[in-house]
Amino acid sequence: MAALLALRLCAAAQSGLEISRLFGGKYSSDPTVTETMMSGDQNFLRSHKLSTFATFKGNAEKYEPIVQPLVVADGSHATARNVRYRDGKLHYAFFVLPQINSDGKKLNRYLYYLNNDRAKKPTVMVIYFDGPISNTKAEALIKSIAKQ
Repeated sequence: MAALLALRLCAAAQSGLEISRLFGGKYSSDPTVTETMMSGDQNFLRSHKLSTFATFKGNAEKYEPIVQPLVVADGSHATARNVRYRDGKLHYAFFVLPQINSDGKKLNRYLYYLNNDRAKKPTVMVIYFDGPISNTKAEALIKSIAKQ
């Protein structure tokens, strides 16, 4: 029951976003996919001033044609962006999405995409997060995650 509630809270934060189609276990039967959804009272969320944190990672060959159009569609509404293309494909994107109000609180929303197609095991990764976190702190968070 708690897992369903957390899933609904994460989905609510992503409402109106195309990337919401990636989450909710739709691809959980694929062993190459990793999906993480966090909301509620979590140490990681508190320490980074986040309300929601969601990731999707899957095989680049299979998921790039699915994921990239969703990311580009959501990115078209961004208020700020840092985007790189390589070989005609979206390689990297960091989007600051329009702010939303949730329970009377203003939430900043961020979307990160990486197509790691030159790795031994090529993957695409999407990270969505929101909360009162500033743009500067959001960029620092993405950089710290990328180092891992």
